Amino acid sequence: MNRRDAFQEAMLELMTAGKKMVCISVDSASRFKEVKARYPERFVECGICEQVGMSVCAGFALQGMIPVISGYATFLTMRAFEQIRTDICKWSLNVKICGTDTGFSPQYSGFTHQALEDIALLSSLENITVAEACDYQDALLMSKYLFGEVEGPVYLRFGARGKEWAFGECHQPVRAGYFEPLSKENFDGADVTIIALGQLVEMGLEVAEILEKEGIKAFTFNARFVKPLAQDMIEKIAFGSKLVVSIEEHSVTGGLGDNLLRAFHEVGKVPQFLKFGVPGNFGVSGKRDYLLQNCGLSVGSIANRVLSVF
Repeated sequence: MNRRDAFQEAMLELMTAGKKMVCISVDSASRFKEVKARYPERFVECGICEQVGMSVCAGFALQGMIPVISGYATFLTMRAFEQIRTDICKWSLNVKICGTDTGFSPQYSGFTHQALEDIALLSSLENITVAEACDYQDALLMSKYLFGEVEGPVYLRFGARGKEWAFGECHQPVRAGYFEPLSKENFDGADVTIIALGQLVEMGLEVAEILEKEGIKAFTFNARFVKPLAQDMIEKIAFGSKLVVSIEEHSVTGGLGDNLLRAFHEVGKVPQFLKFGVPGNFGVSGKRDYLLQNCGLSVGSIANRVLSVF
C-alpha cells in the first residue's frame, strides 16, 4: 500500500458521505483513477498547466466546492507558486494540494523533478497547512482530517510510490499542528528527541534503537505537520530535550528543521539542535537510496553524528 492511494481512498469516502469535492488533474489523472471512475462529473482535466489548475481550484472553492489538485510537487509548488499565493492563500480558500514524488523519489528523472524546496516555498505563505504522512494508514488518517475537517489551504506531501514502509501499529488521531509520538503514548523528556518527517520516520526509529543500546534515552516523533506547530507541544520539546534532531527528505534550508528552530525561538528556548536533510536543492539522477546515503541521510551517519555529541 502506498500513500498516493490513500488520499484517493479518503476522497471517495468523503464524497460518498456528501462532501462537495472535485478532482483537478494537471495531466495527473492516474492519481484520481478510482474517483474518476465512480464520479466522472467531479473530474476536471487541465493538462500540463499547473498555473491554470490552481486558478481553477480557486474558482471551485469560491463556489463552495472542495477542490483537490495533485501532480509532481516540484511543478505544483514552483510553476504555480504565484497562483497558490495570490489566488488561494490570500483568501484562505479551501483548496487541497497533493504534491507527489517529493524529495529523491523521482530518482533518475533528476533535479528538475525532485522536490527539495517545496516545503520552504509554501512555508513562507500565510494561511496554509503544510504536512506529510509517514505511511499508508497515516496518509489515510491525515487526508480524511485535512480534506474533511480543516478549512483553508492545505499542502500534503507524498513521496516514493510502490511498496512502502509501514509503522506496524495503530496511529494516533490527527490534531492540527501536533506531532505523533511513536516511542510511547506521551513525551515526557528525553536525552535525544528525534523529529522525523514522512518517508524518513522509519530511519528516525532505527536511529533511536541504536541510541537506546548506547544508554541514551531517545524519543521519536512522526512530525506529520511542518506548519502550523502547536505552541504547547513545542514548549514541552524545547524544555524537555537535551538534544533535538530533525530528519527530512528536503533541503536543510527552509524545511522542517528551520520551522522548528523558528518555533523554539518563539517560545524562548532553543535546545541543542542537529538538522539532517539535503545540503542543497539541486539533486542529481540516481537511485533514491544512493542519493540519500550521499547526503548523509542514513541510519549509520545520523546515529554516529548524534553519538559524537555525547
